[in-house]
Amino acid sequence: GREWRTPPLWGLGLTGTVSGHTQLLHDGRARNVLEAILWHGGEAQAAQRKVLAFDAEQREALLAFLNSL
Repeated sequence: GREWRTPPLWGLGLTGTVSGHTQLLHDGRARNVLEAILWHGGEAQAAQRKVLAFDAEQREALLAFLNSL
């Protein structure tokens, strides 16, 4: 029980429309995709650091892509 199942990203951009909320992560503490990325730790920490190093344009491009899924 110490591992979390990460759901597929397919439909991520429709989460708010379909479910009426955009609470992400296992406990709903992330209010959007960027918060979900920033809250990640453990084996996702390297990816988190990369996103933190992005400039604003790169970050917006990533979020636009993820929300288009």
